[in-house]
Amino acid sequence: MAFGFFALVMVAVVGLAIWAGRVQKQRTTANLQKLAVQLGLEFVAATGWTGRPSVTGTLRGKKADFFTYVTSSGKSSTAWAAVTVQAATAGALTFSLEKRGFVTKIEKLFGAHEAVVDDAEFAQAWFVQTNQPDFMSAALIPELRTKLTAARQAGAKGKFELKGDKVKYAEMGGFADTKLSKRFAALADVMCDLADVAEVAAEGRGK
Repeated sequence: MAFGFFALVMVAVVGLAIWAGRVQKQRTTANLQKLAVQLGLEFVAATGWTGRPSVTGTLRGKKADFFTYVTSSGKSSTAWAAVTVQAATAGALTFSLEKRGFVTKIEKLFGAHEAVVDDAEFAQAWFVQTNQPDFMSAALIPELRTKLTAARQAGAKGKFELKGDKVKYAEMGGFADTKLSKRFAALADVMCDLADVAEVAAEGRGK
């Protein structure tokens, strides 16, 4: 009897997990389709057992991709939602913009180069790490700071970073989360602005 009851419980748990996975996949697909329509991009359906749906296309003349991925550490794994916007030219500039906190204090102690912004409220909220502090200080004009602040107030809690020719933003979660999906759609403009900053640096202007 005990074994039979245990078997029934296991079947129920597995069935529930399969159902939850299908619901999440359906929500992810629906939200990404809406995002694609909203931004004028293309929805790409998942293929195979391990494939994940994504959105791709061009925003303000720049290649943009919305996607998910998973990172693993030991026995645990973390799901991430991300968007990348590709600058026209890769330059030497690198930067990351993230919420100021304990981790950023440690980074600063270990020699991270911080851009100083003449805006006390912005500087208190954001840690701007870059290999070209003077350039980034000038590049973070009031309009761009306002957009970044608005993104944070809307719930964006991830990191904006430039490596090579791609500006990337990622945060934990997935596009099955409708609020996250809407938040990512709203990030498109500021992501393109940051890609513009990368292009200006690569072209040697504004120094």
